[in-house]
Amino acid sequence: MKKTGRQAESFCSAPTGGVYAALVFGKPGAPVAELSEQLASAWMKQATPALDRHRTSPEDAKQDPGSVLDALFSESLFGGASLLQVTISRETEAKPFLDALTDIENASDAPAGRMLIVAGDLSPRSKLRKTFEGHDKAIALQLFERTEREFEAWVKENLREKQVQLEPDAETALLQTLLEDQSLAPGEIEKLSLYAVDSEGPLTLEDVKNLVILEDQSTGFDLVDLSLDGRLKELSELLADQMKEGANAISVLIGLLNQLKRLLRAHELSANGIQGARIGERLAPRIYDRQWPAFERRMQKWPPDRILTLMSRIEAVDTQCRQAASPQEALVSKLLIEVAQVAGHAGRARN
Repeated sequence: MKKTGRQAESFCSAPTGGVYAALVFGKPGAPVAELSEQLASAWMKQATPALDRHRTSPEDAKQDPGSVLDALFSESLFGGASLLQVTISRETEAKPFLDALTDIENASDAPAGRMLIVAGDLSPRSKLRKTFEGHDKAIALQLFERTEREFEAWVKENLREKQVQLEPDAETALLQTLLEDQSLAPGEIEKLSLYAVDSEGPLTLEDVKNLVILEDQSTGFDLVDLSLDGRLKELSELLADQMKEGANAISVLIGLLNQLKRLLRAHELSANGIQGARIGERLAPRIYDRQWPAFERRMQKWPPDRILTLMSRIEAVDTQCRQAASPQEALVSKLLIEVAQVAGHAGRARN
């Protein structure tokens, strides 16, 4: 069976009988983790006696496939069966659970336990997804991002529940920021609630700016972005200011390396047949549609062989920086200028 969107959300809050295994999945930004927990809670409460939650890992299940069936069909030490919950990142990790699903379908007696698999984005051709959709006693639940209005209502409700008060401009800024990546919202709201405990009044716009930082297509370092995009003039101006202020050279190197790893992953996805903005959907942090054209231009300037060469250069500079009394700011500044020159030349060569 399968349900999508609102129907999938309804099932998570009030699961119907006759279903013993669920696959919850969706693109980055969909409330997969939140609604998975809601389904787990509903299933545990429905059972008599209540189910014990047993979280497992794909590695443990692979080493001991029998433990999956034991959790579903055997009583625990506390007298009840278990809710077996696992999060997978690759479909190859799903085999022990798909085997258990076959056993559930063929068993003469229904299991007392339940199985919950949480995944990311799955295409319609996904074997895992199609297997769950094709079983009578299992269900595939595809979740989508909330609309802007739904998300705003959800954020405000969560702030009320956690007794977090915000000044009007702070609330507006929070909503605009969290809309960049809805999947990060629960953690950011939790962070605000902890901070609010010691606050004497509503949180201010400055509080929100300091506490809620979501990473999108940028690295978090303007220096890195300007360098990779080949914007040498702007980079030189910013270097004069930021390095004068004592910017953390090692942090800039880490930011540059992380962005290169992200670009390399984008090229891997492209080589596997995923094209256009769909590549951005599979990156972490995600690249949104409006950000994709700029990121795609960066990919064109930095093909895999050039990325790997630059990674080796970064490693050498990092070693130099960590030596005693080395001029870290000067070394990193020189590297960023070199990177910008390469990117600028690559852009002209394409034209």
